[in-house]
Amino acid sequence: MDYIIEMLHITKEFPGIIANDDITLQLKKGEIHALLGENGAGKSTLMSVLFGLYQPEKGSIRVRGNEEKITGPLDANALGIGMVHQHFKLVENFTVLQNIVLGMETTRRGFLKMDDARKKVMELSEKYKLFVDPDALISDITVGMQQRVEILKNAVS
Repeated sequence: MDYIIEMLHITKEFPGIIANDDITLQLKKGEIHALLGENGAGKSTLMSVLFGLYQPEKGSIRVRGNEEKITGPLDANALGIGMVHQHFKLVENFTVLQNIVLGMETTRRGFLKMDDARKKVMELSEKYKLFVDPDALISDITVGMQQRVEILKNAVS
């Protein structure tokens, strides 16, 4: 089978606890999966391993058939892996647009090219049907809209 992501025999330990013990997760392109379990079951830990926030004690990760060492979110993003965090990573007094491009700004002679960023964000918003107001302050929008912003941040990176 051709899997887009494979987490093979992942074990992640913390002092005094095994959070993930020999976990294998295989995903095909286009599939949607949900990880279900009680609080403390290891779901977030497993996804943090995939996103490079934690390193497993055992196991390997394959992306599109190639074994990868994901040492952080930049590595994950370069492989097309994004993460919508359980606790949002948004700056409340910034706009939707500012939050989406934060850390990925393009500049021209030291000035931000916000017009280009706005155009790209609006195109992605339309493409994925995640309609957002780029000028709204994060502090003024709903939790559902903040989730859209997190998703669009991943699409832009």
